[in-house]
Amino acid sequence: MPDVVTLPWVIVPGDAPELAVTARTLRGRAFGQVRRGVWVPTGTDASAPDVRIAAVAAQLPAHSVIGGWSAARVHERAASSDDLEVFDGQSYWEEPRRAAGSARATAAPRSGARVVVCAAPSSRLATRDDVRVFRSVVPADEVCETGGIRLTTPLRTAFDMARLLPPTRAAIAVDRMLHLHLVNVGDVRALALERRGWRGVAAAHVALSLADGGAASPQETVLRLLWMGAGLPRPRCNMVIRRPDGRFVARVDLLDDRAGVVGEYDGSYHASSVRRSDDARRQAELESLGLVVVRATGHDVEDRRRSAWQERLRMAYRRAARTTERAWIVTED
Repeated sequence: MPDVVTLPWVIVPGDAPELAVTARTLRGRAFGQVRRGVWVPTGTDASAPDVRIAAVAAQLPAHSVIGGWSAARVHERAASSDDLEVFDGQSYWEEPRRAAGSARATAAPRSGARVVVCAAPSSRLATRDDVRVFRSVVPADEVCETGGIRLTTPLRTAFDMARLLPPTRAAIAVDRMLHLHLVNVGDVRALALERRGWRGVAAAHVALSLADGGAASPQETVLRLLWMGAGLPRPRCNMVIRRPDGRFVARVDLLDDRAGVVGEYDGSYHASSVRRSDDARRQAELESLGLVVVRATGHDVEDRRRSAWQERLRMAYRRAARTTERAWIVTED
């Protein structure tokens, strides 16, 4: 289990006497109510995902646990050594819902995803504006505790996200948990096989077939899926390119080392003139070894521009096929 994560401080009336906080104080200027029966100190951002998770967790009955993206966020915060915040509670983590009387899935019309609560099938908990109640059996060995909050274990959390989220978002979630060494794909796949017949298990197997713990960011996951969606061989993630003498050249986002094609995602970090200069030097060095580099930005992975980037990638493959120079070595580190 990862290190304990302390969520923001919240208070419910039952805790008030022990904390020497009177009902009058709770209703005064020092506190604000974030949901019925839950208060936080004045000035706390009630929309922050950690505050929302803590507020919901403070009122959970014993048969329920925090799950889905909400549990994944707690696990991520405990295990992460980078500055990424993948499970950020935004609306794209919301599980698609079916409109009443319709078979079409619809996304939640809110700025943030509801906190996910896994409850017993017999639970009387109700889904509300800030809470998505998912009725599913959670065995005792799939429950853990951190900071006094009960939540699904990393393994169960990854399984649930793989089977309930849309394919791309599910792949991003599993990639992140693999990258942080919270789970391994074999264990998640074994759980999916064990739970055959459960809702979304077929989707979970698809997400797991797409997953790759080498992806260091959601953008790399999306780019890899676009690459495969273009009908091209599955690329390797974050491999190291070296010269024949073993000298380090670069760690690249995506690589088809058989074809000699490199894919690079340029985020905001690459926007400065110094970084662009470094990228140009790096690309020239890669191409001097016989590799063909195709770059992508956030615009390239937008829905209306994806096919254009995929065509650029196919052109890179055609260029690589005509290249006779192949003077690189590939290593993992």
